[in-house]
Amino acid sequence: MLLALGLTLMAPSGQAQRVIVPTTNSGTQTGGPSGESGQFLGDLGAPLQDVAATPVKPGEAVSSTASAPAKDTAWPPAPREPVSADGCSKPLTGSGTTYHVGPGHPITELTDVPWLSLRAGDVVNIYHRAEPYRTKIGLRAQGTADAPVVVHGVTDAKCNRPVISGQNAVTARDAAAASFFSKQYSEALGLVFIYKSRDQAWGSRPKHIRIENLKLTGAHKDNRYTAQDGSTGTFSGGAAAIYAIVVEDLAIENCEITRNGNGVFVNSKSEDEASRNVFIRHNRIWDNGNVGSWFEHNLYVQTARALYEGNYIGQLIPGAKGSSMKDRSSATVVRFNHIVAAARAIDLVEIEGGVRQILKDPLYPDAWVYGNLIVNDFKNPGLPSVKLIHWGGDNDERYFRQGTLHFYNNTVLHSSTQAQAWYMALFDMPTAQQKVDARANVFINQGTTQMRIGHEGGTIEFNGTNWISRDWAEAAPTSQVKVAIKGKLLSQPAAGLGPDGRPRAGAAGTDLADNAADLPPVGHQFAEPAGIVRRVQSGRAMDLGAFELN
Repeated sequence: MLLALGLTLMAPSGQAQRVIVPTTNSGTQTGGPSGESGQFLGDLGAPLQDVAATPVKPGEAVSSTASAPAKDTAWPPAPREPVSADGCSKPLTGSGTTYHVGPGHPITELTDVPWLSLRAGDVVNIYHRAEPYRTKIGLRAQGTADAPVVVHGVTDAKCNRPVISGQNAVTARDAAAASFFSKQYSEALGLVFIYKSRDQAWGSRPKHIRIENLKLTGAHKDNRYTAQDGSTGTFSGGAAAIYAIVVEDLAIENCEITRNGNGVFVNSKSEDEASRNVFIRHNRIWDNGNVGSWFEHNLYVQTARALYEGNYIGQLIPGAKGSSMKDRSSATVVRFNHIVAAARAIDLVEIEGGVRQILKDPLYPDAWVYGNLIVNDFKNPGLPSVKLIHWGGDNDERYFRQGTLHFYNNTVLHSSTQAQAWYMALFDMPTAQQKVDARANVFINQGTTQMRIGHEGGTIEFNGTNWISRDWAEAAPTSQVKVAIKGKLLSQPAAGLGPDGRPRAGAAGTDLADNAADLPPVGHQFAEPAGIVRRVQSGRAMDLGAFELN
């Protein structure tokens, strides 16, 4: 089930900027313009082949081959391997204007970059230095598929990324001069804040933007900044390192995002301001969140089409209660990541407010989670999970995703004692309308906690061949969960995996994967520290789980 996707924009023009502060669950707009901002067009298309796209080499002109696919391409796009295996990066040259920022360059501080004037093909090279850059940035740029706007970190000889910190940050000069931020609504929301300006027509939105090779930190309620009017401000609890009110074709790659409220936040809060095409690749995102709060997460995205690929997604800060990642998008793809569970390892629920552009996507009901290593260890310092994968919805049942979560070639490692948790549930679904199709997975219980397949409702089908530790249970006796074993559900004393989740010689799942032909192929696997490499079949068939024995 793959789709060729197009979007037509139709909106009133000349209206003033209006930012609605999101709710704690991420924001439902009340009031505001009612003009339509687009509808989905196109028919079902064929899947893309699992072929890595050619990355841009240092110094080459930048094009869309290194960011997002063209609008009318099949979903999901082909996997893309990192530009460099060690995370190092060199300057890029834009097809528009190239800016060099840092020690010994014409611009030494981010405050002096003309951020609001960036155009298609422009590149901002930010060079590593010992001290963090402390600048709050506003982006409204409209790149194109062939000429994206790129904010590009240039690492030092040891591959250290340049750091942009919200702690004691100063608002960029151009944003201050243009009064880009709303003091009441938007100024406290992000370190890198993406939205239209007041002088842009209502319905305009930033697009084709890449942010890469940076460490982004400090957009947190404990930190203060200098506002555009010169006063002192404090970040909101829901602030994010990258906060987008609305954006199209946003790629975030090879960044470290840590110690913020939310790591990345992308909204679709109304039909007039619906985001689309967000790509999160090869990042390390961890230790975000607020102590005692359920509402902030490492990733919090609601858009038409979201892809998470090759990331290390860790826990939140100790005491925070949010999820490792939360997504309210259509056609979500989570593949080849290493995810360490917080309250939820993966939280895939409904679009808030019933935003029509997301609901009308034919793939809105479904999601694809494959090739991931998912670790739930109660010895970790942050809050672990007793309901690991959340699928379908959590607030408004009218908009619940009522299709299939395709869950295959994942390796799940759980470790706790019954003193720490009486049970843990692999899948948590709110109603009978949700379904999980599980294939070629390895589910390992390394402790004494009871491993349950489901929690509240829904149907879990085991198709093909899966492996699970012994002494599992379907669900609580009072639940409405239905478990159907339609293939082989193997269980042996040990799976034969190492502590890193990778198979060792004689592993129980060797050569046993038999995935359906209509699923996106598993041609890659996660590679440390964050990225993907080719997964080469080493026997007569693929192995179960996220990694191939080699």
